[in-house]
Amino acid sequence: MLIFKLFIALLFSSLFLVFCFQMYQYSITRLREKKQKACLALGIAFSSLGIVGLIYRNSVMIIIGLVLIMLGLRLIAHGLDRIDKKIFIDKFDEDQ
Repeated sequence: MLIFKLFIALLFSSLFLVFCFQMYQYSITRLREKKQKACLALGIAFSSLGIVGLIYRNSVMIIIGLVLIMLGLRLIAHGLDRIDKKIFIDKFDEDQ
């Protein structure tokens, strides 16, 4: 009976992770400001859900929590990316 419960938990968790990965892919393929807003919001949500998942002392929930934290931090990093990449701040522009 324990193996059956573990199988069901892994099945539902894999479906949930696939859904989260699809939302991740959707948010990083958007353009400009929409990408920033979507990535930051979804990144914060994923990180929060991952932290909540670590509260439970179940091995399946711990793995899901760690994966969600990693996806959330990656989304936050995508959301902090510059919009206009034509301006390079590291080039020194001499007196004109």
